[in-house]
Amino acid sequence: MPWARLLGRSSVPVLLYHQLGAGGVSRADFTAQMRWLADAGVRSLTPADLARVLAGEPLDRPAVCITFDDGFRDLHTFAWPVLADLGLCATVFAITGRLRPDGEPGQEGEIDAGRAMREFVLHGDRSAWLSAGELRELAASRVFSVGSHTASHAKVPVSAPELSELPGQWSYAPWQGTPGPYPRLAPELAGPAWLAEAGRPETEDEFGCRAEALLAESRSGLEAALSQPVQTLAWPWGARHPRAVAAARAAGFSLVFTTARGPVGPGTDPLAVPRLEVRKAGGLSWFASRMAAYSRAWTARLYSGMRV
Repeated sequence: MPWARLLGRSSVPVLLYHQLGAGGVSRADFTAQMRWLADAGVRSLTPADLARVLAGEPLDRPAVCITFDDGFRDLHTFAWPVLADLGLCATVFAITGRLRPDGEPGQEGEIDAGRAMREFVLHGDRSAWLSAGELRELAASRVFSVGSHTASHAKVPVSAPELSELPGQWSYAPWQGTPGPYPRLAPELAGPAWLAEAGRPETEDEFGCRAEALLAESRSGLEAALSQPVQTLAWPWGARHPRAVAAARAAGFSLVFTTARGPVGPGTDPLAVPRLEVRKAGGLSWFASRMAAYSRAWTARLYSGMRV
């Protein structure tokens, strides 16, 4: 394992996954990547472990933090056994409003994230997501820690109707079949929304109040489902506004993850933790080389600037 010999201890690669297969990192590639970590002796960190590293606790060996956004059901049916067998742990950032009722059947096999999102927006279908009971099982196993990916993972109008053509992204699905023009949409915590009835955007204060209410709702919902504290958050699409960051702090989140790249170690802002999204077409060599690069602060800084 030539890349394993280059692993450092001055930065923690924080890996970002979504669904496994069906357009995401393939199940075979994910299994190979996790086996590579285990064979290389890389320590997997919980959010609490990572917080101590950010506060200055030294690493005794190379480490990684494995995260999953969205909370799809394949974490329960596929990822959990793989991680448990290899002695690794991970974190799932769940969307509170997408948790499937425990009595409803869940989707088996690989999950197409775009299709799942569209079916939820149009029909309220939560079959692709974890149920509250499954999320509790993951948390109780100690293989998974649980954080928030907000309550709704929604995009909201940020302009008056002005688009002549409807974008194909799943957030625009409710407008399909309706005549234009259409509003521009943006992640709900990226900035002020457009208030159609008032014919104006939210004020900064209105946005800040809305952001705090949404984030407090997501945290309290997960804590009620799990009967344990939830203090970590990952921004949907990585989009956040300074007032949203302040709202996250006010809502009680102490460790917040972004989609920006960069070194993660002592001195990293705990409310802006960088992550490295694992490419679905990268392969094991790409994965191993990025693990080596992002495990050292100076090479992580260099690679994040190059974005390769």
